[in-house]
Parts: sequence; structure tokens; C-alpha cells
Amino acid sequence: MMRSMYSGVSGLRVHQTKMDVISNNIANINTVGFKRSTASFKDSFNQTLSSASSANQDRGGINPQQIGMGANVGSIVNVMGQGAAQRTDYGSDLMIDGDGFFIVKDATGFSFTRAGVFEVDAKGNLVDPNGFNVCGWKAIDDPDNPGKQKVVKDNVTPINIYEGNNSYSPAKATTSIEFTGNFNQTTNSTQKNTISFYDSQGNKYVINVQFEKDPNTPNEWTLTIPTDAAQGGNIEVTVNGSEKMYLAPANLTLNPNPAKLKFNADGTLEQAGAAGSKSISIENIDLAQLKKVQNGQLVDANLGGELPNKTLSVNFDKVTQFNSKANVTSETKDGNTSGTMTGYSIDANGVIRGSYSNGETKILSQIPLANFRNPAGLEKAGSNLYKETGNSSEFDGIGFEASSIGSRLQGGALEMSNVDLSYEFSEMITTQRGFQANSRIITTSDEMIQELVNLKR
Repeated sequence: MMRSMYSGVSGLRVHQTKMDVISNNIANINTVGFKRSTASFKDSFNQTLSSASSANQDRGGINPQQIGMGANVGSIVNVMGQGAAQRTDYGSDLMIDGDGFFIVKDATGFSFTRAGVFEVDAKGNLVDPNGFNVCGWKAIDDPDNPGKQKVVKDNVTPINIYEGNNSYSPAKATTSIEFTGNFNQTTNSTQKNTISFYDSQGNKYVINVQFEKDPNTPNEWTLTIPTDAAQGGNIEVTVNGSEKMYLAPANLTLNPNPAKLKFNADGTLEQAGAAGSKSISIENIDLAQLKKVQNGQLVDANLGGELPNKTLSVNFDKVTQFNSKANVTSETKDGNTSGTMTGYSIDANGVIRGSYSNGETKILSQIPLANFRNPAGLEKAGSNLYKETGNSSEFDGIGFEASSIGSRLQGGALEMSNVDLSYEFSEMITTQRGFQANSRIITTSDEMIQELVNLKR
């Protein structure tokens, strides 16, 4: 009878444990990135009253006689299924759609989380609500693509949005200009346009140019740069949108010279300058010779900016000549003034890009994911964090791009708990009934003992 009572007590214990698991699941139904747990039971050891015996020629086999000693908790498993998305519209909030964990770090080492509640602190560090640094790969200037950045997929380190020169975008000189639009086929008037470019200090220059149609060859236009006779035959330049300056044209040349645009009969460009080419060069643009008017005299402007090789490439590939409105314009293909960071964005593969006041963007860093062979083997460490264990597989210190493991990141959203309230309530009912039944075992065993005591009265 004592065995039955102790079996009932063990049944109470395991059902209480399961109720604890269920209650924790329900308590965290709105916890970001929470993964529910399930508890299962196993029978306890058995007391063998008689062992089994095999059959022989005189007697058949006998099964063992055993009495179970109750139940134990067999396992408490973290169910790592995907939780629903909750839109937040907060730029640094991230949700993992698929497998993987964000990598965070404090003084004790790496931890892992599905809760992408991140923000940038006063020093520019990307951190979680615990103050742990979000870790990732840093970007460097790409030596093979000047002006571009590439991510170095090395050991992860804490991400700082404003680290190094991330807080600003440097000025870059222009090397290429492109004309687009249409020349009117029937007009013989001079078409006036401008070209603009930036020097190495970010100063912006606007120079007047014009296209003159050859009356004897109606499909040809000649590019010229007019000079200002009143200012000694220099070229007028507008600097930084307002100040007029003058550039000595002594060495400035067009290559080829004359620079002619030749159109086919169907209105498309046949060539610009040399045969087979659709671009020309403006060479020997010596900005050190730039002058400004002071007290009626031209004096050195000393802006300090330069152009690479003192040359601009001007492309006309997208220019046409049809019998329609003339609307030829030019734009710089590269080059810009300096700018400060105005914001940042994170794409589906975790790449963080800074946006700058000069219209430029650049890659700052990338957020990788840790992936484990057995994510259910991770140990919950509280505060939405997990630690690796011997049964989860080890973190290699580098991580994976989200796309390489079939996942993607969603900005402005968070992963909610994967707790199913209807399932938990159903489990709660069966657990309550199991607890109730085991309490009846104890009550009945107690009554049987009481009857035994009452035999001698």
C-alpha cells in the first residue's frame, strides 16, 4: 500500500512540473522571440517480484512480475518553431524568418537570441535591451571597386554604426558625365546646355556648353565651350551654386577636336568624336587656374580641389535626333560633395547601409546568424538569451549570411512567441485531471491504511 501512495506522490510531482511548464508558456505568450516548451513523462524504476524464465520440455515460459514505482519527468523540450510576425515600423527591429539566431556579446562571451529588439546607444553601438552588443561583420573599402565597400566575413565583432568614417561620406571628384534626351532634327539653332561636376573637395562647378548644327550636314552637331570676352576670353564657371568664377581655357581641350556628334537616319547616335565611339573627353581642366573677380581684377580662387587626371569623360550614348521637342540634359555619373549620415537601413540579408545628406549610401557592416545542428539543445539563459551546450553544436565564431541558410531578415518587425493558447489550455485540462487522479490514489491508499489500522479495535 505504501508503494501505491508513493506512486501517487510521484504522479503529483510530474503533473505539477508539467503545469509549471504550461504556466511559463502562457506567461510568455507575448514575449518577443519566446519558444514554448513541452514536458513528457516516463515511468520510474520497477520492483521485480519474480524474473522471467524461458520455456523447457517440462514447463512453459513465465513472464516477469514487476510493480512500477511511479512516474518521472522524461524530457522538457524547447519547441523552436517559427513565431508570428508583429509589425513595429521601428527601423532597428529585426525578425528572423527561418532558421538561425542573432549573435550578441557581453563580458562573459557570446549569447544567442531570436528577439531582434535592437537600438543604437549614445556611442553608436547596436545593442539589445540587456545592453549586449549585437555582433556582425565589418565592411571595408573595396580595393577592386574604388568608392565601393565590401563585407569581410571574418570572426564577428560588436557592430558600431558610427565607427571610423561611417558617420560621414567624403567628397569625391567627378570622372564621368552623361547626356540624355533629344536634339530636334529640323532646327538649325544653337542648343545651349550645361555640364556640372565635383572636384576632390566637393565643390560643384557648372560650365556652359553649346551644340551647333552643321547646315551642310544636317545629322551632325558640334560641341563647343564658349568663352567670356568681357573676362579676357576665360570660361565662365558657376561654383557651389552661386559664385561666378573664370577658368583659363589656354590648355583645356576637347578630344577629339572638333567634337562632333553624328546621327543615323533613324535618329540614333552613330558616333561621338572618333569612329566607333559614343563619348568624348574634356582634358586639361586645371582647377588651380580658377580665378575670381576681386576689385575688378581676376585673382586666384584657391579652392584647392582637383579632378583625376584633369579629365572628364562625356558620354552621349542615350542621345537621339528626332523631329520632336529638344530636351537634352546632362548629369554626373559619379562625384559628390561631402555629407553626414542621416540614417541607416538593414536589408533582408542583414547588410547595414548608411544614408548621407549628399545622397550617397555605403555599406557599413552586416548582421550574420548563428546556426546550430540541434537548436533545441541550446540552454535558456533568461532575458530572451540562449547559450550553446554540448548537445547543440558549437558556434564557429563567424556565422552565416541569412540567405545561405534559407532565412531572411525583416526590418521593422519582431517575431512573437510561438505559444498556441488553445493547445496550452487543452494541455492544462489534461494535466489538471492527471493531478486530480493521482491525488485520488493518495486518498485511497490512505483510506486503506486507515482500514488496516482499524482492524485491531
